[in-house]
Amino acid sequence: VFLDRNVLIPALIGAPDAAPVLKEDWLVGGHPGQLLTSRSCVAEVECNRRQRLPEALPLWQDFLARSGIRDVSGKAARCAGINAKDAEIVATALRCSATHFVTGVKRLLAEMKRAELPALVTVTPREMLDLLLAL
Repeated sequence: VFLDRNVLIPALIGAPDAAPVLKEDWLVGGHPGQLLTSRSCVAEVECNRRQRLPEALPLWQDFLARSGIRDVSGKAARCAGINAKDAEIVATALRCSATHFVTGVKRLLAEMKRAELPALVTVTPREMLDLLLAL
């Protein structure tokens, strides 16, 4: 399961729609599979934390270490039909054979559905929660 950058901070702070996917149902529930993200997603979150809430960086780094979220960065071609900002992130998810891509960005969700990426199920954090609860 690949996590977009906009899912990582709500998971850390406990936002109602995103946090249960990681905090309660995945990390605590011991679901099979791996949580994945890219170095660029982590870097963007860290940049935002440095600017807005620098004292939270140690908590963020501890969260990353304990969560087992794996960085699958590497050279990935851009994904056609996806905006320039997100194209490499989507390509990274495809390259690492993620089965699900979790994002809360409606524009990106629409782009990914239009791009018809058969190897990748695109879901919101709430939809991922529903999938996990159905297991």
